[in-house]
Amino acid sequence: MPVRKVGNDCYQWGNQKLYCGKDAKRKAILQGIAIENTGWREAEEIQVTQNQGLLLPSEFKETNPTFHLHEGYLLISQDREGKWRVWDMDRAAFHGWNYGTSPAYNEYRGKYEMVKPHIFQFDTLQDAVAHAEWSHNKAITEVTQWIEKEEDSWMPRNFVSKSKWKVMQMQMNDQEKRDARHPNRDPSTYLPKRLLKVLGEAIRKELDHPCLQGKIFPSYAAAGRYKFYCEKYGVQPPNKLYFTPTEIMILHQGLLQPDTEYEAEMVSSSNLLLLLGVGTLGLLIPYFLDSRANKV
Repeated sequence: MPVRKVGNDCYQWGNQKLYCGKDAKRKAILQGIAIENTGWREAEEIQVTQNQGLLLPSEFKETNPTFHLHEGYLLISQDREGKWRVWDMDRAAFHGWNYGTSPAYNEYRGKYEMVKPHIFQFDTLQDAVAHAEWSHNKAITEVTQWIEKEEDSWMPRNFVSKSKWKVMQMQMNDQEKRDARHPNRDPSTYLPKRLLKVLGEAIRKELDHPCLQGKIFPSYAAAGRYKFYCEKYGVQPPNKLYFTPTEIMILHQGLLQPDTEYEAEMVSSSNLLLLLGVGTLGLLIPYFLDSRANKV
C-alpha cells in the first residue's frame, strides 16, 4: 500500500496516522514498514487457477450443452450435429477414433469415412467415454515407457503442447532442417534426436520436483497443474482441473484434507458441520458462483 500525499505537506500510509511537516513522508513510510513487519498483508485476490484460459471449440453446440470432464482434461460434449466429441483441453485438439486399437475403430470404420469431421464424432456418450478412457490409459502407458527407458527419443509426441514442440523445431540447424524434408519424414512434426534430448532432459528435471516424484501424468500440462496446486494449496482439486469458489473458501477455512489412499480431497463430517456454521452470506455468494463454474 503506497504512501499518499494529503494536502500541501502531509503524508499518510493507508488510513493510518497523518504526518505533517518536517520528515512527514519518511515517518509515514516507516509506519507502513512497521505494520508490514507484524505480518499484515493487503487483501489479495484469490487466484483460483493458473493463468490459462479454458478453450472450448466452436464445434460444440451452444444450446443447453452438457459437459462431462474425464481425468481433468478430456472434455466430452455434443457438437452441432448431435454427435459426441472428446476435446483434449491440454492439447487443444479433438480425439479421433481412427486408431486400430481404439474401442470404436472396428465398428466405425465400416460406417463412416475416415476423414474429418467424421473421425472425431461418436454416436453415443458411452462410445465417447470409452474412447476417452482408452486414450488416457494409452497416454499413461506411453509416458511410463518413456520414463522407464530413460531414452528421450521415446518421448511421446503428445506429451508436450504443439507450441512447445514448435519452439524446439525453431532451434534446428540447417542440416536438421534438410533432414526434416526427407520423403519418409513429416516436416511439421519432425524433431532431431539432439533437440529431443534437450527437451527430454529439461522435462525430466522438472518432473523431479518433490511434488511430482513417483507420479505419472498424461501430459506436461497436467504435471504443471499438479505442481501448481501442490505448491500453492498442498492439495489437488477433486476434478484435477480447478478449485471452485466454494472449495477455495473451504481451503481457507482449513477444512479440506488430503485422502492418502486416493490422493483426493475430502471433508470430514465433523468439519462439514463446522462449515455449516459459517455465515449465510459467506455461503450464498460462493454457491451462486459455483452454479456457473460447475457447468464444466
